[in-house]
Amino acid sequence: MPENPQLSLDLNKPCNHFELRLEDGVAQGKHLTGGKITLYSEIWVDGNHIDEPHFIDLALLIQSLHEQRWFEIFTCGCGVGGCAGIVDGIQVTHRTGLVQWSFRRPQSAGNLLDPALSEWEKTAVPVVLVFERTQMVKAIQDYLDAIRTLVRAEPSRFEWPVHGLSVSDVVKIDPNKPFYDIEGGD
Repeated sequence: MPENPQLSLDLNKPCNHFELRLEDGVAQGKHLTGGKITLYSEIWVDGNHIDEPHFIDLALLIQSLHEQRWFEIFTCGCGVGGCAGIVDGIQVTHRTGLVQWSFRRPQSAGNLLDPALSEWEKTAVPVVLVFERTQMVKAIQDYLDAIRTLVRAEPSRFEWPVHGLSVSDVVKIDPNKPFYDIEGGD
């Protein structure tokens, strides 16, 4: 927990502290796929790793800062959460300066066929996290800066683990702007 946590609108509950990190060993090239270093990411909240064993869809994480709806922030490498057994995803809502995540853990039922799904429905634990939006944006910007520094010399040595994004796409992301704008045609 940060030393001086920002308070949520509840004023009795401090906001959660969000971090996005490269998985340990990435910079040392410990995660090779086809001779390339795969840039696996991890989400940490209040100094604890959210240990979902799934890929993070960076485009949807960025979009969730700008839009309220269900997001499959944790996903399969193909980019489809259902493929990894993820049932609901994360319900993202916004309040003035805050981003709230509501979801159930684990995110995945493992298998979307009965009885695995019915067991997940009985045992998955509801979680609500509230983040200060500016702190999230800064954490993601710091993460992107670390990636830019890491890949600067040889971007071709690296790959992104979720289908649809390349490392050259990732280094261009600005978390202050929506990743895509359907109405604007981007």
